[in-house]
Amino acid sequence: MSGYNVAFRYTDGGYAGVVTWSSFGSKHEFDDWRRNGGGKGEEVVEEGITQERAIELTRTTPLRSRIAAAIDESTDRDTGEVNNDLLRRHLRNVALASR
Repeated sequence: MSGYNVAFRYTDGGYAGVVTWSSFGSKHEFDDWRRNGGGKGEEVVEEGITQERAIELTRTTPLRSRIAAAIDESTDRDTGEVNNDLLRRHLRNVALASR
């Protein structure tokens, strides 16, 4: 995917500290998206970057943030119970991403 690439860092919730990236058709499209409330709870790390740089930035996500996100993804929103099987799967992904 090409276009206008932007790296974000979650600033709150279970994903705080996790770096992700998205591609937009243009800077104008990105600016409109932000102006209309896109990316709430995220800060821009870098924009107008290559895909390679975006991937490099996602690799800077701290391990503790990856683990917190795995726990968040494995927790039932209604009951607060953690699904241990799901958590194990997410933690395997964390281990792979951390290599």
